[in-house]
Amino acid sequence: MSATRAARHRMPGRLVAGGVGAVAIASAALVVAVFAAGSQPREVGGIGGPSVFVGWLLPLLRLVSVLATVGCAGALLAAVVLLRIDGGPLGVQGRRAVRDASNSAIIWAGCAFAGAVVTASILLDTPISLLRLRLDDALGVPEVKALLITGILVVALAVGIRRVQTSSAAGLGVLVAVAALVPTAVTAYPRNESYVVLAGAALVIHVIAATTWIGGLAGLVRYGRGSRTGLPIVLARYRQVAFVSSIAVLASGLLSAAARLAAKGGGWGGIVDALTTESYGALLIAKTAAFLVLIFLAYLHRTRSHGNLFDRTAPFWRIVGFELFVMAVSLGLSVAVSQTV
Repeated sequence: MSATRAARHRMPGRLVAGGVGAVAIASAALVVAVFAAGSQPREVGGIGGPSVFVGWLLPLLRLVSVLATVGCAGALLAAVVLLRIDGGPLGVQGRRAVRDASNSAIIWAGCAFAGAVVTASILLDTPISLLRLRLDDALGVPEVKALLITGILVVALAVGIRRVQTSSAAGLGVLVAVAALVPTAVTAYPRNESYVVLAGAALVIHVIAATTWIGGLAGLVRYGRGSRTGLPIVLARYRQVAFVSSIAVLASGLLSAAARLAAKGGGWGGIVDALTTESYGALLIAKTAAFLVLIFLAYLHRTRSHGNLFDRTAPFWRIVGFELFVMAVSLGLSVAVSQTV
């Protein structure tokens, strides 16, 4: 009993440390990629507009929001799918998962509301302190409205799932979380060209699938090891989720990338030129390389999932740890890609 209590007290500290580590790794990848692509915020030389600090604040808020989204989705996925108890209430780990999901949703909502303010400041070229004078203009910006809608949905999610006791109730939280991912994705490319509309539609699927894949692995690490009898079942369920999600990530990513490159190249015939000459193309190649590494690591941890998996030094967990590292880098690259559009 004392060992169990001690483990429960240590786990939040590990969770916080893991979250801070993910932010640090993803932030480093973001900053390096943004400078490499030449898309870092710059001082325009005028007066009356947002500062460079505000310019940097936007991608950093996006990054923390993405990581919080992954944490929320991973915890909900664990409660509803990985730790599912058919026809029964949530177990100890399931209840812990929904509490973690609620906490992550609070961070996600805070980033969404803060991002709305920063986005309005940048797009309206107005200091944050003076945005109150242009409130109507700010609320008319599609990206700002999308972030506000996301924030409202996520606040409702955080409150609604805080004390749920069944997997079916947590499942409703999954639907709200998926709905909250849509507004910002569909406003990423507001132009009306057919290939840009296609990119936006593919991006919605890409975001949902990637969040499920990465969040599921985080959920496996966080909750799967909490039950000695349930770990093999949790692992088998995660593999099914990861298989479907990785295929969706690949298909939607290729479609979205092709459409974005067509937008940059002036049509479908300009895809190759845009890929080889645009900074977006370079970041896309880097993301593709990270994806291939993840596929290889997924293959490795499938072949190493034997022996005593409760030994933290087992090769399986080292592979999973490196997989999470690559995923954090990929998330940083994803935000850098959005910065180049």
